[in-house]
Amino acid sequence: MKQRITPAAMGYIIINIVAFLAMFITDPALSADTLIDFGAKANFQIADGKLWYLITPIFLHGSLMHLLFNSMAIYFFAPYVELFFGTKKFILISLGTGIFSTLGSFLFSNAISLGASGVIYGYLAFHVYLFLLNRELYLQTFGREVFILIGFNVVYSLVAGNIDLAGHLFGFVGGLAIYFLFGRKLPRMFPQRALAIAFIILMLAGGAFRAYAYRHSEDYYVKKLYYFYLKQDVENYLLLEKEFLREFPAFKAP
Repeated sequence: MKQRITPAAMGYIIINIVAFLAMFITDPALSADTLIDFGAKANFQIADGKLWYLITPIFLHGSLMHLLFNSMAIYFFAPYVELFFGTKKFILISLGTGIFSTLGSFLFSNAISLGASGVIYGYLAFHVYLFLLNRELYLQTFGREVFILIGFNVVYSLVAGNIDLAGHLFGFVGGLAIYFLFGRKLPRMFPQRALAIAFIILMLAGGAFRAYAYRHSEDYYVKKLYYFYLKQDVENYLLLEKEFLREFPAFKAP
């Protein structure tokens, strides 16, 4: 199939480039506090109710190579989703997939994370949906190469040390859930919409529980104190330190 870029897919790439340039101009070292200020996923921000941190990470990248690889992936895989669903739905699908990706990372990882990879995994999941929709037509059009690529990426995510595995996997499953919910009905008897709704409910409930639990964890205080330290925000650092020592009087700094 002849490849061509679509308007929203190109817009996504441009936003990522502009965001990266803005971060780099602000801080060429791309320090942790700069990444968080621009919207990288930091669990303490989400636990504090700053829910826009579920979306902003999908527009940010931590290096030029990170940006280039993800831009190439968006170029190759996003247009198929946009052409199938239309531009408006594509934008909503991308944002929804990004939320699930970041939420999955929030649930299972305490690390700072950023990048479009979770959304890209959602674009890869679109091929699974197309395959289930019409297996014969899909194989005639795309062959099996995309599934080999998906398998390679899953293995890479499992073995690479600096990859947000949860963000990737939940981007994939979240994207598939969105296609099940808003896409065409699969030809076989399959409770696709019920599964999608159940997934969304579980993710929202899990996110709410995680936010409450994390807000009262040691990691919440340690990560937030470190952020204030990097920002040289003495006033907020001291206030949070007092709260931390009240919550964990037996804590000893390593």
